[in-house]
Amino acid sequence: MGQLAVDIANQGQIIDLRRDPDAYARLPHGRADGRYRCLACGHRLILQRPSSTNSRFTPRFRHHTPASDADRCPAPAQHQADIQADLTTMLALHDQLRRVLPQMALSLRIDPDLTGQRWEIPPALIVRCGEQIVVLERQRRLLTPETVAHRINATRAQHGAKAAHWWVFDRDDPLHCDPAGTINVRPYDKTITHTKVRPTPAQRQLATAGATVCWLAGDTLLIPYGGHQRTYTTHAGEDWSGDMASWKRDWTISHPRPADGATWWGLVPQPLLALGKRPDFHPATAHATMSALQRAEQGRERHRRRRAREHAQHSTQATAEQLPIAVAATATSESTEAPAVPASLPHAAATVPSVPSIPAAPSQQRPSARHRGFRWAALLLPRRWRP
Repeated sequence: MGQLAVDIANQGQIIDLRRDPDAYARLPHGRADGRYRCLACGHRLILQRPSSTNSRFTPRFRHHTPASDADRCPAPAQHQADIQADLTTMLALHDQLRRVLPQMALSLRIDPDLTGQRWEIPPALIVRCGEQIVVLERQRRLLTPETVAHRINATRAQHGAKAAHWWVFDRDDPLHCDPAGTINVRPYDKTITHTKVRPTPAQRQLATAGATVCWLAGDTLLIPYGGHQRTYTTHAGEDWSGDMASWKRDWTISHPRPADGATWWGLVPQPLLALGKRPDFHPATAHATMSALQRAEQGRERHRRRRAREHAQHSTQATAEQLPIAVAATATSESTEAPAVPASLPHAAATVPSVPSIPAAPSQQRPSARHRGFRWAALLLPRRWRP
């Protein structure tokens, strides 16, 4: 901790003598009217520097206490460890950005009133791009709604409403990254896979407040867009039945910040190096991909609705072709059925229309001689009595 101090005369900027070796020559040495404070205990510090350019003395900050305890911080060991862990996390991000954005001014700052206290959020990394100010937060602990609201209000009060506020989470931190599978998308006529996450309530709160939420994976930023499940409303002339039923369900995108009602957030990767290609620290590459996804979504809806209209036309044609067959079948069945008996005639009996008799055709076969001439009267009676 001897290389770090809070400069309360410079809006709480954290001085790091290792990363800024010329600071000891630029800043006033000694007590400097209580200008330097310890991050862990909040006590005043003394800046000691070499007495000459040839000296091998290493510049350092020492506590303004009796000589026997000059290099010892009175803060509890666990408190010092938490402070050191937060600073390590933020300084690692500082070093990453310094490599990819050498032209931008970077500084680590904290509210001077928080020196010596247990802070909920580590010091912020301030990036200056010309007149634009970007405030980067990198959180290790679980965020509460009250902590988020307080930090957002304090940042706006200090840097103005136009300052961009970024919250960078670690992709491998289970407190702030809840994976929700993947989704295949085609923003540029080529299928790519995006990771999905379930945002925490604090991350939704940040996005709603206008902050940029993202995750860091190595030297790549993961910028989120919102995914909303939807079901198409049926327009005139569309038929979504049968095989088209599953085509009615789709998802829609909200960007560049996910809307509050998003079911999940999809992550667009963008290299940190791409931020240095613009003077305004803007994730233009990720936002261009999101716009392409929105155009693909609109094209997908047009295609599906066209298929639904074609499905409706085919169904109408099929019904028209089946109608004459159905009418003929109905007429045939009606002609073979008996007419119904009116309910007002209880004693009436059902009548069946008479079927005209067909006269039998005369026989073409003559009777045989065996049966043609024999009668008993001819044998017993005289000839004159024969009939």
